[in-house]
Amino acid sequence: MISGFGLQNIGILAIRNPIISTVIIVILTLTSLFGVSRLGFSGDNIEILRDGSQEMADYDHLISTFRSFNNDAIVLMQSDKLATVEGIEAYRDLHFEFALDERVESVLSLFSLVQYDKTKGGWKSAVPARFESDEEVVAFFDRIAAEIPSAQSLFGPDRDSAVVVLYSQAEAIVDARISDTMDAFTKLAKELETPGVTNSIAGQPAIRADLISNILGDLKTLAPLALVLCGIIALALFRNPVAALLCALPSIISLIWFLGGAGLTGTDLNFLTNILPVLLIVIVFADTLHMYLKWQRLGLNDDDPIPSLEVVINEIGPACAVSSITTAVALLSLCLSGNFGLFELGVVGAIAVIVGFLSVLVVLPLGCYWAVRAGFRPNRKATEGLKIIAKPAVQLLKHKAAVICVGLVFGAAGLYAHWNIDSRFALLDYLGSHTQVAKSESYIDDRYAGTTPLFAIVELPDRSRLLSDENTGLFYSILDTIGTVFPAGSFYSLADFAKEIEKGGGEIKESDIDQVPRELTSRFIAEDKSEVLITIFSSANRSASETREQLEIFKAALAERNHLDATTITGFPILAGIVAPRLMDKLRISLLAAVSLSILIIAAAARSLKIGLACLVPNLLPILLVELVLLLAGIPLNMSVTVALTVAFGIAVNDSIHLANQYMIGRDSDDPEGAIVSALYEVTPAVFSTTLILSGGLFIMMFSNLPAITVFSGVMVLTLILALLADIFQLPAYLAALK
Repeated sequence: MISGFGLQNIGILAIRNPIISTVIIVILTLTSLFGVSRLGFSGDNIEILRDGSQEMADYDHLISTFRSFNNDAIVLMQSDKLATVEGIEAYRDLHFEFALDERVESVLSLFSLVQYDKTKGGWKSAVPARFESDEEVVAFFDRIAAEIPSAQSLFGPDRDSAVVVLYSQAEAIVDARISDTMDAFTKLAKELETPGVTNSIAGQPAIRADLISNILGDLKTLAPLALVLCGIIALALFRNPVAALLCALPSIISLIWFLGGAGLTGTDLNFLTNILPVLLIVIVFADTLHMYLKWQRLGLNDDDPIPSLEVVINEIGPACAVSSITTAVALLSLCLSGNFGLFELGVVGAIAVIVGFLSVLVVLPLGCYWAVRAGFRPNRKATEGLKIIAKPAVQLLKHKAAVICVGLVFGAAGLYAHWNIDSRFALLDYLGSHTQVAKSESYIDDRYAGTTPLFAIVELPDRSRLLSDENTGLFYSILDTIGTVFPAGSFYSLADFAKEIEKGGGEIKESDIDQVPRELTSRFIAEDKSEVLITIFSSANRSASETREQLEIFKAALAERNHLDATTITGFPILAGIVAPRLMDKLRISLLAAVSLSILIIAAAARSLKIGLACLVPNLLPILLVELVLLLAGIPLNMSVTVALTVAFGIAVNDSIHLANQYMIGRDSDDPEGAIVSALYEVTPAVFSTTLILSGGLFIMMFSNLPAITVFSGVMVLTLILALLADIFQLPAYLAALK
């Protein structure tokens, strides 16, 4: 029998002291319920990528030296009337009403643009104070597009939409207030709508608020639904409501403990840790079924099935302990990525698994104890029919060599996919697909060349004078280089100010720049004037390979003119296209590390290297096959898929442990292959039931408003189904071959 490293004794202690243990559980649960009321949520999608790399340091330098572009919310105005007096005035009202909002520090729109007044020698608004006719408005759009090319980033190419960029007050968009702030912005935008004009909110603050809303929505609706569905499946299997309730009880208690603990410790749920509540429910349900079905078989003919609870804890508890350890190890392997968000997911997830294990080991036996005292008796016949599922696997044991060869061939194909599948990190993958924020983001990304620009930070060699010949020579040379890579009108910089003055026959001076409000110059010039910024409109919603290709072309052009050392390229597209894929590459390595560690743990628990090796291919195969399916379907890896594969491995290995444990219990006989057959018939009903419940609970998550969670759940379900097939057909063949 597999060793549980003595952890099963926790359950033995609890069942021998049922009253004291029950009181402790009630106190812990009530305390946790108080913690649930303090649970917080985070929509931050930048910190998730933090990994201590130079790219993150460059991004931090950008927002500390110039401004935090993460604070920019966007009001999108859509109207076919934009190029009319009525439309432009509606746009003007939008600008000034938001400029007066106390939650807004500054705004940027066409009405923020200035032109040099050659008659007075100063700056004036680029937009006339009033328009007399629609023709005048049309002429204005033509003129502003020609005179200030970067102005085209503020209105649609068909003159049917325009944007107002809101630089939000930092205190208004902290996690605790951001939803209220975005709701207020949305309300104001809607109040300013007129017939034929629709307004909506987009940008990073809106994305964060949308993430928080969807995380909270999933927790309130999907987690309870997953629990109910798991209970319904258990009810169908056992045909007894008390049995179904007993199997659901550890999941309910562990969920309360986990959420309460997070609330009490101030651990916010984010779009990664959001998967843990439902994951905890289904993992706990799986181990609970293994224990309950064993108790159901042992206690059938006993007048008092309570003594058999200790036998169950001693026989199944060790396997549950090892399976929890391997699942925790799989989650902790995420820490090897060096990424803050995944480190948090790994640690919090591992704690959740341990909490779930304690719930299975203590809550289920105590629940069964009190149920028996109340007159309940288990019914063995409820799941006996499921043994028929094991028959094909028993037949295939006669052809174990062929089964192993088929598995190795598919495994080799999966390994090819593992190292060749492309990566992608797109913000739209983490937004509710039907929300207004997602629709606005998609519209802006399509019509305005993206909402997530690239930034080129130019370090000036002459720090004594901003506009010295040395500085301007370098700056314009780099600007010209950018023009060879990116289309005209897709970038803006300090040069836009200089052009305005030159049109008036003058020459830009530092005093001219000093007259411009800091909220505008912060988009171009560092406060100490040692660096200047060039903003290049781009998109983070593209594949990693496309981003890397564009970046390499850009760097090659800079290197050709010896400007690479003076230029720092940063922005969210870099984080999404360089940092995130590198992170996912690390996750692939951490996944292999999780596999290796889990096999070593199984070998140590079984005190047999052969048992550990027998579990290797059957547990690696489902993951590799899913990657092969993704590669063939042209679906790139994103963070959710990569995490799903790691977590799915940790769960899938549980069934292998229970099958190996049952095999070890019976292998002392003279017929080792008979022990494998016996183990198959013994464990298959539980393995099938747990996979059914796991898949059912995760299926509910496919209805999440967050596309990433939907993908995560789909990948998990597919992996678990493949794992069931591998455990039934592949693992027995390896046990027989290595016996």
